[in-house]
Amino acid sequence: MRSIRRYLVTILIAVLTLTSFLAALQSYRHSISRSDLLFDQDLVLLASSLLPQFQANTKTTTELLVVQVWQGDTLQYKSQQAPASRISAPSGFSEQNFAGQRWRTYVSQAEQLTIIVAQPLKQRQELADEVVLASIYPVVLSLPLQALLIWLVVSKGLQPLRRLTQQLSSKKADDLTPVQLPEVPQEMTQMLSTTNQLLQRLDSAFIREKRFASDVAHELRTPLTLLQVTLHNAQQQWLQQGIADPDGMMNALQHGVTRMSQLIEQIMLLNRTNPEHFKAKLQAIDLTSLCREIIAELYPQILSKQQQISLDAEDGLMLAADPFAMRVLLLNIVGNASKYTPAQGQIRLQLQSFTDAKNLNKNQHNHYVQIVVEDSGPGIAPEEYNRVFDRFYRVGGDRHNSGTPGSGLGLAIVKEIVGLHHGQLSLGPSTLSTGLKVTVEIPA
Repeated sequence: MRSIRRYLVTILIAVLTLTSFLAALQSYRHSISRSDLLFDQDLVLLASSLLPQFQANTKTTTELLVVQVWQGDTLQYKSQQAPASRISAPSGFSEQNFAGQRWRTYVSQAEQLTIIVAQPLKQRQELADEVVLASIYPVVLSLPLQALLIWLVVSKGLQPLRRLTQQLSSKKADDLTPVQLPEVPQEMTQMLSTTNQLLQRLDSAFIREKRFASDVAHELRTPLTLLQVTLHNAQQQWLQQGIADPDGMMNALQHGVTRMSQLIEQIMLLNRTNPEHFKAKLQAIDLTSLCREIIAELYPQILSKQQQISLDAEDGLMLAADPFAMRVLLLNIVGNASKYTPAQGQIRLQLQSFTDAKNLNKNQHNHYVQIVVEDSGPGIAPEEYNRVFDRFYRVGGDRHNSGTPGSGLGLAIVKEIVGLHHGQLSLGPSTLSTGLKVTVEIPA
C-alpha cells in the first residue's frame, strides 16, 4: 500500500507547481501586452521623428513621450504634445517640471543639433505599478484554487483514517472483532495492528470477567443457600428443644447470611447492567402494569411495616426500554423507599409523560416518561446526593441511622440503567413531610 506522506507530498508539489505556473503565465502575458504598447508608441514616435525636413506640424498618437529637436535656437521639430518653448534641461538624464507635471528628460547634443526627449513620471510609475500588479494578481487569485485543491488532496489522503474512525465509532459495546480495512497505508499499519491487539485483549478480559461472574454466582449462591437452610433447621431445632439464645447469636448469624446473599445478588445485577456487557433490548413495555407488578412483589415487605403506598399513573403508559433493566430499576428505587421509610410511613409512585419544548426543532428526543418515587423516610442531605451513586457507598457507612442492612449498590445500579437508556436521574427532597424524592426521566 502506498504511503500517505509520499502521496501528499507528491500531489501537493504537483498542485503548487501547476498553479504557480498558470499564475506566472498569466502575469507574463499581461506584462508582454503592456510592454508591446510601450514599444509600439516608441516606434510611432521614431517614425514621426525621422520624417524628412523635421516637419513641425507632424502629428503623433503617442502620449507617453514628447520630443523637441533644436538646431541652435531654432525649433526644427516637436511632437504634438511637446511645448513650443525650449525644454530647459541639462545634457543626459534629469527630471524637470513643465506642462503642469514632472517629466523624466534626456538631452542629446551633437554640434548645433539638440534633441530633447521627455516622458511623464506619473505614466512611468503607473506602467510600473501595472506590471507589478499583473505579477501579483494571478498569484493572489490562484490562492483559493490552491486551497481547494489542497483540501481535496488532503481529504483523499486521509480517507484511510476516516474509514478507521467510522469503523471504530460504529462498533457496538459488545463488538470487539478486529478492524478490517481494504487498503492500509504504511503509516497506519502499526496503529491498526495495535488497535486490533487491544480489541483482542479487551475481548479476552471481558470473557474472563463473564466467567468469573458466572463462577461467583455458582460458587457463592449454592453454599449460601445451604447455609440459610441449615440455619433455619438449627433455629427450628433450638425452638423444639427449648434452647435459649439470650445473646441473639442465631439471629445475628441469620442477618449476616441474608446480607451476604443480598450483596451477591446486587453485584450480579451490577455486572449485568454494565454498559460494556449489557446489550439493551428495547421493547414497548406497559410501565404502569410493570409498576403494579413491582408493588405486588414488594407488598409483603411494605405490609410488614404497615406502610402506605400509592401509584398515580395513567393506564397503558408505554415506554421503549429493556424489560429486565426497568424491573431492576423499579425494584431498587421502590425497595429502597420501603426499606428506609419507618413503619406506618408513606411511599408515593408517580408516572407521567411530557414533551421537552427545547428539543422540538433538534434531532434529539423530545418525548419523555418521568418516574418519581417519594417517601417519608429520613431522606439524604443535599451534599450527599452525588456520593450515593458511588458503588458501595452508604450514608453514615455500614451503620446506617435506620439500622437497615444494605450494600450501597442500589442507586449505582439505577444510575447505570438510566445511562443505558440515555435518561437522566436526579435526587431531591420529598414533597411529603420528610424523605427523599427520586426522579428518573427516560426518552420514550
